[in-house]
Amino acid sequence: MKRILFTTVVIFVLVLTGCVNSLYKKGVKDYNKAEYAKAIGYFEKYLDKKNSADATIRLANSYRLTNDAVNAEKWYAKVVALPECQPADMFYYAKILMSLEKYDEAKKWFNNYLLKVPDDVVAKMLLASCYSINSFKADPSLYTIEEVEMPDVATAFGEVPYKNGIVFTADKLVFRNQKKYGWTGRSYLDLYFSQKDQNGKWLSPMLLKGNINGQYHEGPACFTADGKTVYFTRSDLHGKKIGKSSKGENNLKIYRAELQGEKWTNITELPFNSDEYSCGHPSLSADEKTLYFISDMPGGQGGTDIYKSVFDGKAWSKPENLGPVINTPGNEMFPYMHADGSFYFSSDAHNNLGGLDVFVTSYDGSKWLQVENLNYPLNSSKDDFGYVLNSDNKTGYVSSNRSNEDRIYEITKNDPTFILSGNVKQKGSGAPIDSALIELVNTKTNTKEVIYTDRHGNYKVKLKPESGYLVRAFKSMYFTVSPLLQLNTTGKKISENFTGNFILDQIIIEKPIVLENIYYDLDKWNIRPDAEAELNRVVQVMTDNPKIHIELSSHTDSRAGDQYNLILSDKRAKAAVEYIISKGIDAKHLKWKGYGETMLVNKCKNDVPCTEEEHQQNRRTEFKVIKIEKDASATAK
Repeated sequence: MKRILFTTVVIFVLVLTGCVNSLYKKGVKDYNKAEYAKAIGYFEKYLDKKNSADATIRLANSYRLTNDAVNAEKWYAKVVALPECQPADMFYYAKILMSLEKYDEAKKWFNNYLLKVPDDVVAKMLLASCYSINSFKADPSLYTIEEVEMPDVATAFGEVPYKNGIVFTADKLVFRNQKKYGWTGRSYLDLYFSQKDQNGKWLSPMLLKGNINGQYHEGPACFTADGKTVYFTRSDLHGKKIGKSSKGENNLKIYRAELQGEKWTNITELPFNSDEYSCGHPSLSADEKTLYFISDMPGGQGGTDIYKSVFDGKAWSKPENLGPVINTPGNEMFPYMHADGSFYFSSDAHNNLGGLDVFVTSYDGSKWLQVENLNYPLNSSKDDFGYVLNSDNKTGYVSSNRSNEDRIYEITKNDPTFILSGNVKQKGSGAPIDSALIELVNTKTNTKEVIYTDRHGNYKVKLKPESGYLVRAFKSMYFTVSPLLQLNTTGKKISENFTGNFILDQIIIEKPIVLENIYYDLDKWNIRPDAEAELNRVVQVMTDNPKIHIELSSHTDSRAGDQYNLILSDKRAKAAVEYIISKGIDAKHLKWKGYGETMLVNKCKNDVPCTEEEHQQNRRTEFKVIKIEKDASATAK
């Protein structure tokens, strides 16, 4: 009896082991066919019952390749702890961590990977991105983004404006006995059209008519301006049979079709396609003579690169790689040449937030300019791609899997916001000055804007983009001590806050106000260019207060003879007054006097040892109000 029981147990164990091993074999079979959605189920069940480094690695890869970052992180955490872990596993783990915004952990694994593969350019780029991630989020106001609620499809991406709607690529959920794509477990991709109803709601998408959609993948696409010709991506087909390379791989090709009535027909393959590599993501230039597309053809920078081909009226030219400024050893995708010359594309390399980010560059006639990341919120830690703009150059679309599935988002480009704020205080006491006038002159439009400080002496004003400004503070019967503030928003693409604080000195009859930075050459009295700015402020205060009369005085230190100093200082004061008169101030409102060394402000009399700084305190130019005409006297204190 015991022997019978033992035999039964052995048979049960052997059967169970066989079932478990069958799960592994089925998972490997589907994995090798790139049917990752199916492989995941088998590997999960197998690993519930048995440990396996190979199954763990394949499961982690399957989750990564189906864009399930959460589960990919879980399983790659196990993979990198295995003795069988390869450097590539560390790289993939770091990228997954980036996509989940776990940048500090990603740094660790990029560094671990670079210890094994120190020359990997992409890993270095992404590691640098992890250290500077805050710079990508410097201005979250630059784009307004809203998800397109597209009914009846599982995922949607690669949208382009077409007529009064959009054409895009999408797949659907499939049910039992329906044909499905093993990689995702959903339908194959097709090209659809949708538009909004009168209430702004997207209508159920319709398949493009004709024979443009086949039994395998189609999309993304682009159209000529008249909407009668389309260039689109499709799985390589030889008749109705799927084409394969010498390695047994099915690649993508670019095709052309024409609209006849309401149907797309006359499908032809572009001449630069090949069974041995993929071509896809076509995008036409505004003049429709250049086609930009991606390919992993031999001779590129690595991964998928962006190429262009030019149509001369008869044939398409040999594809030209756009070069290393744009293309990297990573993957560049979804090119889009805007009519204004801006060239947009997505890349999982360069400096980015994670996954694919949208970048922009332009061609200056001889070379591509340095690419720029369009930053958050347009880009996220997930894949962001398929950026296009409407004819208004203000609104458009972008595709993203930031919600864990590919979705289309409507976007609005916002101008950067520039704010100038600050305060106005009184010299010496630091007391706030309310109702002080802040004058902003736009040097581009030559227009003037005026605001006033509040009771705390504070102000805030919005500046215009692509403008220059001259800013000053003013209040009646005050002298602006602070220099004119110069600001520039030209060329700035990120919102910025500027600060402008001003000091005013109250004008009181017979109270001297020292003019800073009024210097003269030795034994000279002519007004130097560096003194003009300070005297211009005296001109301004007299313009703002037309009823005041001033005396401008010049003072020397005690060195040199007393009479000499009186004469020299008088000439200097006179020269300053003449400069002010030359700027349009009525001479009858001005007097001058040279005091020589008779009004020293410190101990430095004749024969008293002093430092140069102490002597400089005595070499000064001052002005004071000596009279206020009657109707202005009420403002004086």
